[in-house]
Amino acid sequence: MLAMWRIPTILACLAVRIAHAIELDVDSADSIKQAASTVAYDMVSFYQGNQSGQIPGLLPVPQPPDKGYYWWEAGAMFGALVNYWYYTGDTTYNAITTQAILFQVGEDSDFKPQNQTKSLGNDDQAFWAMTAMSAAEFRFPDPPVGGPSWLGLAQAVFNEQTAVWDTKYCNGGLRWQIPFSNPGYNLKNSISNGCLFNLAARLSRYTKDPSYAVWGDKVWDWMWRIGLISPTYQVFDNSEADKLNCTELDKNQWSYNAGVMLLGAGVMYNFTGDQKWQDRTERLLQTLSGNFFVNGVMREGCENPVGTQIGCNQDQKSFKAYLSRWLTVTSIMVPSTAANITALLRTSAKAAAAQCTGGPRGTECGIQWDKGGKWDGTTGVGQSMSALEVMLGSMIGLPQETGQRPKPPVTGDTGGTSISIPTAGNPIPPTPVVPATKKDRAGAWFITVLIALIALFMCYFMWTEAFEHSASTIGGVAARNKGKGRVEEREKGGPERVIIDLATGKRRSLGVMSEKGETGAPVGSGGLPIVEEVMPTEPKMVKGDRASLPRWRGGDWVT
Repeated sequence: MLAMWRIPTILACLAVRIAHAIELDVDSADSIKQAASTVAYDMVSFYQGNQSGQIPGLLPVPQPPDKGYYWWEAGAMFGALVNYWYYTGDTTYNAITTQAILFQVGEDSDFKPQNQTKSLGNDDQAFWAMTAMSAAEFRFPDPPVGGPSWLGLAQAVFNEQTAVWDTKYCNGGLRWQIPFSNPGYNLKNSISNGCLFNLAARLSRYTKDPSYAVWGDKVWDWMWRIGLISPTYQVFDNSEADKLNCTELDKNQWSYNAGVMLLGAGVMYNFTGDQKWQDRTERLLQTLSGNFFVNGVMREGCENPVGTQIGCNQDQKSFKAYLSRWLTVTSIMVPSTAANITALLRTSAKAAAAQCTGGPRGTECGIQWDKGGKWDGTTGVGQSMSALEVMLGSMIGLPQETGQRPKPPVTGDTGGTSISIPTAGNPIPPTPVVPATKKDRAGAWFITVLIALIALFMCYFMWTEAFEHSASTIGGVAARNKGKGRVEEREKGGPERVIIDLATGKRRSLGVMSEKGETGAPVGSGGLPIVEEVMPTEPKMVKGDRASLPRWRGGDWVT
C-alpha cells in the first residue's frame, strides 16, 4: 500500500517539473522572447549590485572552490542584457544595465576602476569595452549628458591597448595581464589580442575610420605569423613571451577564442569588402563548427562525456554565450555564412531550452546541452547567459516576412547616436619593469656586501683605539692608563678626581672623594673618575707632537 501511494506522488512531482521546463519554438518570435525572458530573469537573480549597500556592476566575488565571478564576466553579462533589449524590446533591465556599466568606467572613462586595477587583464577590460560597443551599435539608450558615450568608452580601451602593443618580445602582440606583477603577464594570448582585433574591426565599421582597420590587419597578421591562428584556422590559446619569445604554443582551444576572431573577420569583410576577409570568416566557421558542435549542438571542450563530472570552471561555463553572440552577428555581416550559422543556433537553442529545468522554479539552465534534455545539476550566470544568447541568436532563422529578424548593427551613418571621442582614454604606456639578469643580481650582491663591510669597519673605528697612535689624545692616554691600572674603580669611597692637561696629555690625581663630596667640587657616582679638562691658552708647539699639527693634517691644533 505504501508503494502504491508513492507512485502518484512521484508522477505529480514530475508533472510539476515538466510544467516548469522552458518551452521554445524557434519558428515563433513570441516563443523565443518568452523563453529568453525566463532565462534573463534567472540570470539577473545572481546579481545583487543594484541592492542597497552593494556595488553596481559587480557579481558576487570569486570564492573557492568555484563560486563567485570575476569582474570581466559581469561586463559580459551586461552585454547579454544589452542584446536582450535589442532582440526582444523588453526594457526591464535597462536601468540596472546603464547603472552598472557607468559605475565601472573608472576615472579616465576606460574601464579601469580603482578597485580592479591590481588584477586587471587586457581581456577583462576589453569585455566591458565590447559591451559598450554593442550599446553603440544597437542604439541602447545613451548615457546622461555630460558622461562618457558608449562609443567613447570603446575607443578609450582601444587607444590604451594599442599603446601597450609590445614589440620587444615576439615582434608584437598584446599581453594577457596589465600589471607587471600579475601571473600571466608573460603570456600573449588569443582572447586579449582577439578582443583588440574585434574592437578594431567594429570601430572601423561604425566610424568609417580606416585607421582602426589597419590595426585589424596588424593583429590578425601577428596572430597568424606566430601560429595562434593555424593554417587550418584553429585558434590556440596562448604563447609565452618573456622566455620563449612565442616560439611555443599552448594549443588548448576554446569556443570564445574562435568566436571573437570570427566576428572580427566578418566585420572586416563588411567594412572593406575584401574577399580575403570573407574567406577567413568562412574558414573559421568551418573549423569551429567541427570543434565545438556535436550533432549540431554547441559543446565546450571542457564538458566531459555524459554521465561524468563536468570539467569546466566558472569562467569556461560562460564561453558558449560569446560564441552564440558572435555567431549571430557574423551571420548578418557575412550573408554567405547565414545558412550554416542559423542551423547551428536553432539546433543548439532547442537543446539548451530542453535542459533548463533546474533550480527552485524548474527553469534554471545547466551547461551541457547534449544530454537529451536532462539538466546537469549546475546553475550560474555563465549557464544562464549561454542559454539566453543562443535563444536570442535563433531569431535570425525567423521568416523574413515576420519582420522579427534582428536588424544589422547601426553605424554613425545609419542611425547611430553615440558620440565619437577618438582621443578617449589615457594611452600612456607604463614603463615596463625589466627582469634582473644574473649579472644584475651578482652586482647587487657585491654592492650589498661592500656596504656591509664598510659599515663594520666604521663601527670598529668608532668603538676601538686601534688607530690612536699618539700619546696626546684623550683616548690614547685613557687606554694606556687603563692598561697600567692607573684608571680603575675604587672598591671603597667615592670616585677619583683627575685633571688632564689636553696640551701635554699629563694628568694629576686629586685623590678619592668622599661620598658627600668636597666643598665646591663635583661629586661622582659609580666609582668612575671625574675628569676636569684644562685647556691651555695657546697650544705648546713641540715638533712631532700632534698638538703642533693642524687638524687638516691629523693633529689637534685648531687653525
